[in-house]
Amino acid sequence: MNSGRILLPALLALLALATLAGCKRTVYVEHHHHHEPDHRVEPRPEPQPEPQPEPRPRPERQPRPQPQPQPEPEPPARVEVEITYFHDALAPHGTWVEVQGYGRCWTPHHVDEDWRPYSRGHWVWIDDYGWYWVSDHQWGWACEHYGRWFRLERRWYWVPGYEWSGGWVVWREGGGHVGWAALPPSCPWHSGGIRVQGVNWDAEIYEFGWVFVEHRYFLSVSLHLVCVHPRQTRVLLGKCSVRGSLTAAGGRPVNQAVGLDDAEKFTGKKPKRCKVVDAPDHKHTPERPADSEKIVVYRPKIKPGQPDREREEREKKEREERERKEKAEKERKEKEERERAEKEKAEREKAEREKKEREEREKKEREEREKKEKAEKERKEKEDRERAEKEKAEREKAEREKKEREEREKKEREEREKKEKAEKERKEKEERDRAEKEKAEREKAEREKKEREEREKKEREEREKKEKAEKERKEKEERERAEKEKAEKEKAEREKSEKEKKEQEEREKSEKEKKEREEREKSEKEKKEREEREKKEKEEKEKKDKDKNK
Repeated sequence: MNSGRILLPALLALLALATLAGCKRTVYVEHHHHHEPDHRVEPRPEPQPEPQPEPRPRPERQPRPQPQPQPEPEPPARVEVEITYFHDALAPHGTWVEVQGYGRCWTPHHVDEDWRPYSRGHWVWIDDYGWYWVSDHQWGWACEHYGRWFRLERRWYWVPGYEWSGGWVVWREGGGHVGWAALPPSCPWHSGGIRVQGVNWDAEIYEFGWVFVEHRYFLSVSLHLVCVHPRQTRVLLGKCSVRGSLTAAGGRPVNQAVGLDDAEKFTGKKPKRCKVVDAPDHKHTPERPADSEKIVVYRPKIKPGQPDREREEREKKEREERERKEKAEKERKEKEERERAEKEKAEREKAEREKKEREEREKKEREEREKKEKAEKERKEKEDRERAEKEKAEREKAEREKKEREEREKKEREEREKKEKAEKERKEKEERDRAEKEKAEREKAEREKKEREEREKKEREEREKKEKAEKERKEKEERERAEKEKAEKEKAEREKSEKEKKEQEEREKSEKEKKEREEREKSEKEKKEREEREKKEKEEKEKKDKDKNK
């Protein structure tokens, strides 16, 4: 019995030690306050079956010791490396080549013909950096988080960069799809973010470099299996508009042109929110599994070597010069646009004014024509009524009317000659007045010129006398004289222009009146000829009727 009492506590102690040994494998999960707590439990070893002792009074059981959670290690600090570090790290996965205009670039091995950057992997949300691209490639830690991509001769090339981000992309959305594309070298990072306004993305980015997926697949961990085929890219570019690119928050790039709320709206589920844990080198596991709330990344601070610093300074100067030229070109275009708009406005106003005048003139002519037609109609009706009654009297009066007509024509001819003579005298008078006015203006200009020369001579004598003592006053008088001469010259030119404009308007007015007068005379002449022709026909008819009656 005594041996049984000793054996039972010993077995309990062994069981407690086995439990402690099995608790060494612990999974630490960092929860975000926006998510429900993770209900995963720590794995424990299966307890060993206890041996069945003889039935004895059971002593009081000792409480089982609970394992203490071990503190999570502090994340390692970000390391610093030179940009040449990329060369050795990426050499096993691709080829380094010298590309004119871009310098030393890298192109990957073992990618499909329709491969493009940011097509093999998936997106996760990090609060401090926005969308982070979890790459399926071993070299994704560098080429899809630093630098820029461009396509040349049916291959993609990567240009190394200094700034790290969750993904250097520009976003499009619309028509039930969301898409992204790698930024080209022509879109540099500034403290204010990636410039989007005024950028022609269709020209900057290769058409088949875009990756599009339907809204519902945006959070898929296998985007390459659900992305739209590149052949449909052109159609989607017409449906989707640019949402933006990376912005700056606290001096760091943030990839949130498509927001967390947008992703929830696209997929109908709340995206997981993760945090970054820095890795000591790129050989460390780059990411944890997709269901983890921590993303382990290698993101060293890149510092340039000597050739890179020189190239960076040269590129900075070229970029500043290009921005200055673009700004000057933009201002020039804006000025041209304003001038063109003002010119078009003036032309439109002139055209509207001419149109209004033409419509008024046509309206007036139409009213006059209707009035004349009405009068002519009334006259013809009256003549038709009176013709039967006055045929006999008109025959008797034919000779008298003929004589009166000849006298009237003679009188009209004399009046016309008199008017032409008066018009000729008026024109000659206008010519004399204009010549006298021009002569008076020339004399006035010569007189002003002579006075100005005398004044200048006097001022020059005084200036020569006081030149040494009053140099400052001389400069002031020179400026005043120049301004005065300029004003007088502008005044003379303005008066001359106004005078020529006035003469031109008078000539046009005179020609217009002459033309209208000639048209009225022509109309009256045609009317008289028509009346004479009708009377002649009437006389012939009466004569025939008279001969017939005889």
